[in-house]
Amino acid sequence: MVAWSDVCAWRPDPLAEAGDGLRSLEVSLRGLADEAQVAGSRVVSLGAGVEAARAALHRCGACHDELVEEVGALARATAEACEGVVEVRRRVLDCQDFAEARPYLALGGDGSVSVSLVSAATAGGSGGLASGAAASGQAVAVGLGGAVVEAARAQAEAVELEAMVASALALATEVDEDYASALAGGQAAASGAAHASGGRGGRGGQEDQGGPTVGTGLGEPVPGEEAEMPGVDPWVYPGDSELEGSGEHGQRWPNPMDFLVHEAAKGAAVALSTTWPDAAMNLLHYLNNSGAPKHVNVDKMLEDTTSLGAEAEKVVTRTVGEAVEDARASGADGPVTYPFTTEWEGYYIHSWEDQNWFYATAGGWYATEGTVTVYPPTQDNPEWTYSYDYRVHVADRYNWDGQKSTQILGMRISDEQLQELHQAGIAQEYDLVGQSSVMSGSGP
Repeated sequence: MVAWSDVCAWRPDPLAEAGDGLRSLEVSLRGLADEAQVAGSRVVSLGAGVEAARAALHRCGACHDELVEEVGALARATAEACEGVVEVRRRVLDCQDFAEARPYLALGGDGSVSVSLVSAATAGGSGGLASGAAASGQAVAVGLGGAVVEAARAQAEAVELEAMVASALALATEVDEDYASALAGGQAAASGAAHASGGRGGRGGQEDQGGPTVGTGLGEPVPGEEAEMPGVDPWVYPGDSELEGSGEHGQRWPNPMDFLVHEAAKGAAVALSTTWPDAAMNLLHYLNNSGAPKHVNVDKMLEDTTSLGAEAEKVVTRTVGEAVEDARASGADGPVTYPFTTEWEGYYIHSWEDQNWFYATAGGWYATEGTVTVYPPTQDNPEWTYSYDYRVHVADRYNWDGQKSTQILGMRISDEQLQELHQAGIAQEYDLVGQSSVMSGSGP
């Protein structure tokens, strides 16, 4: 996780300048590609040398196209990182303003929060205590009561500030990891998605829409070794049912028990942010009550678990087999590339597999998109061969069914209690969406 002292020093300006430079570079590269295509179309001569030149130009064009896509992906990733830094900066300033407005709270340079109960009690009750002592014992009691109330309020506000710090650090870590992945050569984890006002937690609704889909299964083959990934059909939450969801948000007024459960859940999420980081971030997003879609780190989910990746790979393997059979049946005499997309299917991560992801999402939905290039036999190899690229999309509704409970830090918190926070309007269910980086394979 990114250190608080580092996060406080983050500024968006350098990233904004880098993003502008990358976008300019992308435009220039696309212009060069267009010029090369026009130049190639003007060659009308025939002969072995000319054909070799055409083939070389085609290979250069393919490499150039890949470079353009990589620069474009990096430009988008840089723009997203810049937006993420802006949101992190806003949250850091919110934390600092929150602490400065409450003299009994101290925000340390490492992000730690401390509270002076004496100062809190003095702020709320010392005046009443002093004047009451001079007047009567009854006034003293009233002053003490006020001091106790103010001390309890200070403790609650300290927990709230800790949650704000944890939220800022979690977002900073996510921004940092996503951008590091893009710089390492992977595609941006959520290219093309726009930040909503909630920053990183507000992303996702458009993230899985991708481009125009070809329907599920194999698309029409494209001659050659390249084709665009088709995207997946957008996942849409079907709505609450008898066994899922909490109904209308804010359907009743909150009561004192709701606020107590809210603070207990927030404290538990902060305490477990290093043990179960994704589960903690998801719970804090629920308690923050925005209802905005939230990005899920699919690469990390696939790395930490085994079942989801195995299921997705099984679906891709089946699709690859269908592509090879279709190419063989069509009598293809050169490489052909099939775009493909699959239907949304359910997944479930058990607690014994990974507790972080079990509490973060447990069950949800996944779909895949990709391309399969099939190569016919050659003189050197009598077998049909193939290569493929794909990515995994994940979606889930972060909600409660009211039938389970969890022991956290000695306190049993039930789904029903958390569900009631949504109904009381002080927390809100939302969509989780995300997509993995591109994964590749070949065979046989």
